[in-house]
Amino acid sequence: MDKNTVVGVIGAGTMGSGIAQVAAQAGHVCFLYDSRSDAVDRASDALKATIHKLVQKGKFTAEEGAGIIGRIMPAHDPEGPVGLRTGDRGDHRGSSGEEEALR
Repeated sequence: MDKNTVVGVIGAGTMGSGIAQVAAQAGHVCFLYDSRSDAVDRASDALKATIHKLVQKGKFTAEEGAGIIGRIMPAHDPEGPVGLRTGDRGDHRGSSGEEEALR
């Protein structure tokens, strides 16, 4: 996948936040959405803590860690910048059943 590809993840649970982390580590801007905005906020906070720990362990430089965190965009609206509306999506892979409601 081209690094210019923007990734949208629907579902901010364990699997969705893991997908967002991997996508951001690979250099993609990644929008993380969940129907519960509190789940998006919790996942965002947890991802920041995880990346911070990886920086402390020497897995990433502080600059790389900041870049990864900066590429993960919490999305509280499915109609937001990613264009997750039906018809705007390209290839899609869900982390939960939530994407069914958007099809």
